[in-house]
Amino acid sequence: MKSRILACLLLGIIALSGVSAEETKLVSFGLITDTHVCDKPDQSTVISLNASPRYFTGGPAKLELFARAMNDAKAAFIAELGDFSDNPVNAALPADRKRQLAQAFQKTGEEKMALFNGPRYHVFGNHDTDQISKQDVQATLVNTGIPAGQTYYSFTKGAVHFIVLDAGFKADSTPYAASNYTWDDANIPAAEIAWLKTDLSSTSLPTVLLTHQLLNPQEQIDPNFDVQHTIRNAAEIRSILEASGKVIAVFSGHYHDGGFQVVNGISYVVLQANAAYGNDASYHNQYAVVDIYADGKNVKLAVAGHGMQKSHVITASIK
Repeated sequence: MKSRILACLLLGIIALSGVSAEETKLVSFGLITDTHVCDKPDQSTVISLNASPRYFTGGPAKLELFARAMNDAKAAFIAELGDFSDNPVNAALPADRKRQLAQAFQKTGEEKMALFNGPRYHVFGNHDTDQISKQDVQATLVNTGIPAGQTYYSFTKGAVHFIVLDAGFKADSTPYAASNYTWDDANIPAAEIAWLKTDLSSTSLPTVLLTHQLLNPQEQIDPNFDVQHTIRNAAEIRSILEASGKVIAVFSGHYHDGGFQVVNGISYVVLQANAAYGNDASYHNQYAVVDIYADGKNVKLAVAGHGMQKSHVITASIK
């Protein structure tokens, strides 16, 4: 009788979670974006109901709680999706001093990320190179198991393939660096596109992409969306992802209000900014835990939001 009751309870828990008994959990991981670690004061002294003001002062504490929560969740890895740091408060400082401070902000954030007992990864955001080069950033941050110098890369965890893209390039393919770019000129250059095609062709696994700037045409569903947040050659990249038949989801940051959109069978999740809404490290700590399940070629992603981050359940299938 006890075993029958236990079995019934287990089936009830499975039903409530939206996961069928036939599904196998492939991987669990944590995502956070737009922490904007720096020495600037908050842009508002009151809690905001929208994502417009940035609350800079809570960044390190939020990252620490995120890392410790992912330890408790036994996540396979964590990743931040860019704009890890921001500019110094004093814009009149000499360039060398701004560079030193920007590297210090990155170091502060990385020390908090390192509290997670597992692999960690980073995506280049536009603010990360406001005062420093990509080489400066890479000297501080850790992308576990990724060779030095690679700003776009891939890895596999739990029978899921992950691709990290870097859109920090001007239209002429020049990489972002201090004072040589504008935030609305984000592009995937030809060499990275060729690499993406090769990488996708080399895997048969369900694939998830991580980007900073958006790949989806969110202006189609969000009247407040500014298209300058979108990668300029996003349509070309989407066609590559769609043709592969392997990509199940794309996670991005950059647009602080976040969003969700399905385009030709691929789900695009734009995470809400960690630096938005308020500086309370527990209540306004936006991040997500993503669990991926599979049943044959059918895949389910359960995106559990923390703080003001919205939750989503995504279903997909691969060829």
